[in-house]
Amino acid sequence: MTPVVPAPHLEPTARRIDDPSTWDSFVEQLNGKLLQSWRWGELKRRHGWTPIRIAWFHPDGDAVAAAQVLFRRAGPISIGYVPRGPLVAQRAVTPATARAYQRTIDRLALRERAICVLAEPEDASGCAILSSASGWRASPTVIQPQRTIRLAVDTDDETLLARMKPKTRYNIRLAERRGVRVRIGTPADLGVFYDLLRETSRRDGFGIHRLDYFRDLIDVFGEDAALIIAEKDGEPAAGALVVRFGAEAVYLYGASAARHQRHMASYLVQFAAMRWARARGCRRYDLWGIPSTDEPPEDVPENQVNVRQGLWGVYRFKAGFGGDVSSYPGVFERVYCRPLVWAWRRLRPMEG
Repeated sequence: MTPVVPAPHLEPTARRIDDPSTWDSFVEQLNGKLLQSWRWGELKRRHGWTPIRIAWFHPDGDAVAAAQVLFRRAGPISIGYVPRGPLVAQRAVTPATARAYQRTIDRLALRERAICVLAEPEDASGCAILSSASGWRASPTVIQPQRTIRLAVDTDDETLLARMKPKTRYNIRLAERRGVRVRIGTPADLGVFYDLLRETSRRDGFGIHRLDYFRDLIDVFGEDAALIIAEKDGEPAAGALVVRFGAEAVYLYGASAARHQRHMASYLVQFAAMRWARARGCRRYDLWGIPSTDEPPEDVPENQVNVRQGLWGVYRFKAGFGGDVSSYPGVFERVYCRPLVWAWRRLRPMEG
């Protein structure tokens, strides 16, 4: 059946969705990803955010747009945030959809006493309804990575390996030859992984969540989360935390022990994660964040490129597995009280 193209003047009707399966179905229909899923909102609820899920329906009955809006309070005010959204069907990219979306967001912001709403669209369709005429502007705030690498995993092991760069493929084989063993961990292994993560954060200069956050993530996603642990001679060598939504698995967090890095355990962990994703029915594997450029700026000292200036070493590691680089449209904001937003940015950094 050929979908009816909505008339540009017909505004979709907004409806709050409070059923998990209904919401996730809409998200998948609109090509949404993990951060718009019901369970991601529930994870964030446990850590200070209030999720509100809104879908917009055309008069023909189809859901043509959706947005999970997270609100975080600070005393009497709040900040709104739409991670990897709004989601909009291509056929619904019209001025009427933009008006309907804006009207609903303004109403929610007023009710939640939000001083600003930030949105990070997944694609150009979501970006298209964040019009400057409605007060949306490019934002200096960056929360999620602005580029990623995705690769297909719905194939056999040999094809997966053949698509990788020769050095990456060699390192996977080397880890196997050196006796690195990989297993799917249990919640009891979370402490082991967190110790690895703390060591990695100190070594590479990035911040991490508290242990409770990772415990809640595993609890909320259940069998759709995998804690993958690599061991060398019985000692933890590397680990990864991967989460599945729909047909895609996302590599959210990784860590390694410096004393075992020469055994290339992190490469074997990624290969195991891809195989886990395939076994869970995933077609794609998202390696998550990479820098906004392929190479560090010329003024970055050589000894800093892996630390605080963009993690280009991590990018090269991820790029070795093959796949395609994807870029996001960026962050947009609708400001309701500029002086308070200015203060918020300096006193309460955003946490995705």
